[in-house]
This record gives sequence, C-alpha cells and structure tokens, in this order.
Amino acid sequence: MVYADYEYYKSEYFGTLPEDSFNSQILKASREIDKNINTTLTEQKISNLKEEAQEQLKYTACALTDLICKKQESENTKLSSISIDGVSKNFKVISNQEYVELKKEVMKCLPDELTRFL
Repeated sequence: MVYADYEYYKSEYFGTLPEDSFNSQILKASREIDKNINTTLTEQKISNLKEEAQEQLKYTACALTDLICKKQESENTKLSSISIDGVSKNFKVISNQEYVELKKEVMKCLPDELTRFL
C-alpha cells in the first residue's frame, strides 16, 4: 500500500516530480516508512488515525519520495562540476551519510501515533 497519491502530492504537498517519477518512488518511500515503524499499515489502521496524523503520514511519504528521487538523480550524475568559457556549474551530490541524516529528519514528520512505541 502506498501512503500518498499523486493528486495529494501535487495539490497539497506542492511537489514538482512528474507523475511517472512519483509513481515509481512512492512505493519505496512507503516501504521505508514501514521499516521505520516496524509494521505495514493497512487501510483500516490508517483510517483509525486522527485526520491530522493521516495528513502527517501523507506528507512524510511525499517528502521521502522527493528525497529518494534526489538521491537517485545524484547517483546518476557522472559529473560533479563543469566549466565552459569561464561559466561553471556544480552539481550537488548527496553522499550516503547525508542521505541517512536527511531521511532521519524526514521520518521525524511521522505522527506520534505511529512512532511512540519504538
């Protein structure tokens, strides 16, 4: 089960990924959330959450999807910088350590109802 859909991603989270990129990464993000709360959320479990907690879950799934895509793009970048006729461009490469730290920050957005027993 995925914890956010593209409609929420675009209209509420204001994400910028194209739909195919979002759809290919939201499942990974949802599974990452499952690993961090040590359970798989079902529709029934989610519907039992307060509305605010449901929104936090969707928001976290979207933020994690963006982070996963940025990490993937970073890994696919072969150059870290380029310079042509005095104009230079640097590409931000996310290290594994940075990714882990950023992921921890994103996971802090999960609702307390899902993390209080960890």
